[in-house]
Amino acid sequence: MNFCLYVLTPLLSFIGGFSAYILMLKIVWEQSLSGGDIGATLYWGGIAFFLLAVPIYLGIIYFIDNRFKRLKGLLYPIGCMLVFFIPTLLITLTFGSINLFLPEAMLFHSFFLTSGLIFGLCNWGFKKIKATSAI
Repeated sequence: MNFCLYVLTPLLSFIGGFSAYILMLKIVWEQSLSGGDIGATLYWGGIAFFLLAVPIYLGIIYFIDNRFKRLKGLLYPIGCMLVFFIPTLLITLTFGSINLFLPEAMLFHSFFLTSGLIFGLCNWGFKKIKATSAI
């Protein structure tokens, strides 16, 4: 079960976030990622996700587990989604901007909002499965 919580959940949420990024790019800007753009997006998104977002998500889930007994299925995803701007800020600062309303930042907002949603839901689901299998 720990494999599902600490390996599978981050991977699924990263894939979901990257998919949201690509979908938003296609729908809003009618563009697609090509060649080096895919690598750069995966690289910068991966660094921000695995080094910053995942520890924050785990901290939020730990906080919710210690403070709340009910509504975790709602609180996990909302809590993880609310910090979407922090990893985006890391990415925009790396490129010399603090503006979180740039079109590129909006793409990363969709990335981290979606990954937060998936991370929270997966954590809730896997913990629910773990609790029912322990009974």
